[in-house]
Amino acid sequence: LTAPHAPHPTPYMAMVSLLRRPSRMASSRLFLATIALSSSWTIPSVESFAMKSKQNQKTPGLVLVHHRNIHLPTRNVRPVASSASEDGNDTHQSVTGPIYEMDGAPTVKLFTKQGCTLCDKVKDVLDSVRDDQPHSLYAVDITDDDKQEWFSKYKYDIPVLHVNDIYWAKHRLSAEEAIAGIEEACKGSFEMRQGEPDASRLEHN
Repeated sequence: LTAPHAPHPTPYMAMVSLLRRPSRMASSRLFLATIALSSSWTIPSVESFAMKSKQNQKTPGLVLVHHRNIHLPTRNVRPVASSASEDGNDTHQSVTGPIYEMDGAPTVKLFTKQGCTLCDKVKDVLDSVRDDQPHSLYAVDITDDDKQEWFSKYKYDIPVLHVNDIYWAKHRLSAEEAIAGIEEACKGSFEMRQGEPDASRLEHN
C-alpha cells in the first residue's frame, strides 16, 4: 500500500504551520501568508515576473509596475533649439540710410551702428533743431562690409558727425553746438573741427 498524497497546502494551512513551528523567518513568512490569505494574491516567481516585464516592453513609452497594470509615462527629452540661423548667416542688420531729408539743406552724416544709445541721443538733438536749422540726416553704419575704412577710424568713438563731408563732432552734441554748426554750413563757412578720431593710426604707432 502506498501512502496517500498530502493535500496541497493552502495559505491558511501555511499560516497555521508557521504558528506551530516558529523560526527566525516566521514573522516575515507569516506576514506574507496573511497577505495571501486576505487578498487571495499569489506571489509571482522571478521567472514569471521577468516574462511579464519582457512582454510589456513591447509597448513603447510605458513602464509596467509588477502585475497591477499601473503605467507611468517615460520622460521625453526634447532637443534644445539653437539660436543661430540654419543657414549660418550673420544676424547683423545695417542701419545705413537716410533718417530724414530736406532739399537744399546741409547734409549731416551720423557714423553709428546698431544698438548705439549715444548715437540715439545725438540723433534726438539734431531732430529737435531741424525746424529752425533745416538739414538732412543720414546714418552710416561703420560695421557694414563696405565701411571698413570708417570702422578702422571710428570704432572706439561713435557717434561721429560730419557736415557736408567735413568732420564736425564726436561722442555727444548739444543743441547749441548743433545750431552753430548747421548755421556755419548754410553760410558756407564751416571749418573742420579739431580732434577727429583715428583708431587705426593710433594702433599702428
